[in-house]
Amino acid sequence: MNLYDKDDGFRAFRLQEANALLPEIIAATERAVAAIDRIQSHLKGEESKAPWSEPGSIDQETSGVLQQWSEQMVRFGVYPKGYFTVDFKSFVPDTLLCWTYGEHEIGHTHKVYENFKDRVPINDKHLLGFEDSIN
Repeated sequence: MNLYDKDDGFRAFRLQEANALLPEIIAATERAVAAIDRIQSHLKGEESKAPWSEPGSIDQETSGVLQQWSEQMVRFGVYPKGYFTVDFKSFVPDTLLCWTYGEHEIGHTHKVYENFKDRVPINDKHLLGFEDSIN
């Protein structure tokens, strides 16, 4: 059994469904990125009296933001991966739809046993739709 087996509690998405959810994922990700940017700007001394100016608390604040983002992605039904990258389980066997921050639509896939560096572009969005014919 691997992480992406059918009984892992995550739903499978068709490409169109995943892209329909993407605006919510992008908005949540932009909020998390903005929060981390605020933490980093305080680190650079823009506000030396920041509440997280204690040693180690900057890392804790950043970790908290990333944890909240990850939990929100799980509630959306997608797999949080690394910094602001998510995978959607697809109906295509052993294939994940992949999105990362900065992209405006899902344009890549990779196999469940691969990772981000192995992703390949979706060249024909209609070809990926063959999952509709699988019973």
